[in-house]
Amino acid sequence: MDIPILVLEILGGLAAIAAIIAAIIAVRRWWARGRRALPPPATEDTLRGIDTKLGRIVEYLDGLPEAPPKIRDPFLEARKLEKEYKYREAIKLYQTCFKPEATPSQSAALHILIANCFLCLSELEEAEGHYREAETAAKEAGEKEGLAAALGNIGLIYQTRGELDKAFEMFDQVLKTERGIRRRWGEANALGNMGNIYLLKGELDKALHYHQRALNIDREIGYREGEATALGNIGNIYLIKRELDKALEHLEQALNIHREIGHREGEAIQLGNFGIIYQTRRELDKALDYYEQSLNIHMEIGHREGEAAALGNIGNIYFIKEELDKALEYLQQALNIHREIGHREGEANSLGNIGLVYRNKGELDEALVHVEQARKIFEEIGAKIELERAKRNMRKILKLKEKADAAKP
Repeated sequence: MDIPILVLEILGGLAAIAAIIAAIIAVRRWWARGRRALPPPATEDTLRGIDTKLGRIVEYLDGLPEAPPKIRDPFLEARKLEKEYKYREAIKLYQTCFKPEATPSQSAALHILIANCFLCLSELEEAEGHYREAETAAKEAGEKEGLAAALGNIGLIYQTRGELDKAFEMFDQVLKTERGIRRRWGEANALGNMGNIYLLKGELDKALHYHQRALNIDREIGYREGEATALGNIGNIYLIKRELDKALEHLEQALNIHREIGHREGEAIQLGNFGIIYQTRRELDKALDYYEQSLNIHMEIGHREGEAAALGNIGNIYFIKEELDKALEYLQQALNIHREIGHREGEANSLGNIGLVYRNKGELDEALVHVEQARKIFEEIGAKIELERAKRNMRKILKLKEKADAAKP
């Protein structure tokens, strides 16, 4: 995935890696092809916007568009609902497609589509249950492509939960399966996901190695979008390594490819990544300009989650500038969008960010209310790393509150 728009601040050493990992785990949910990006650098106290997730949710349709009308028609309607972020309605329609005449591979595809919707709703247990059903159906049908999709998505769930060794094991199984069916783009995708795991572990040179292998394959097969994504990932690693000139070089290549092929979503992501670079350099006005360009594109193409991510990043800039009322305005807009589309992890991150703004405003009761709401959501969805971060922020706010109360006459 390309460094998306998580808002962190690059530190040095292990503390930086820990902060980056916490932010990276939070990112989720893009439907565009390719391995996606990471977030920017950040301290424990820096706000974060939310953008894409590490890795991509793999889709597998297996002939559903050509199925008999009683299966095809609700399937097509459900696809439309998905694009409108109406995931629960889409799930209900997908469930009506389980007809006696549906083949095992079509059943696997339907389970994957339903699971993808649950994953977008941050309902990880429901998502994993359907991916497991898909895994069983794909094995029954001898359908390796469906099996790879199910295993890869299960890997993303483990990754979200912070179970990185289990996630790596899943991606390794996907890699072997993709090689067995000689599907090179799938091989590249698996390598990119494995690189993301090393990134999350803070093993940046290994991460770079895997993303470079993915890039080589994408170039060999002429998959331009995958090439752009891999370049973005490599640029993000250099960003985390604080080799900013190399980061810019790779991100510029990625941006140019997205523009050449007319991939507006990818263009918006890379513009956000440029914002992260300039934010890291403390060139805040330049960062703000890039975030606003990214926001405009997300709004033009109707990508609500990307819009929320950009709004969160803009709010972060105003937070750094200590223009706290403006920061709140943008973060509230991001929160509203996450709630509208049912993106609970994004909702929780926005709540946490708003809590930190209130903390800096000295409104500690409001800060606690928002951070506690964030904590509850992280606990409900099983986002362990983010849950610990929220708990740390609550402890800090409580200490400030104790000092303030003690200072009262």
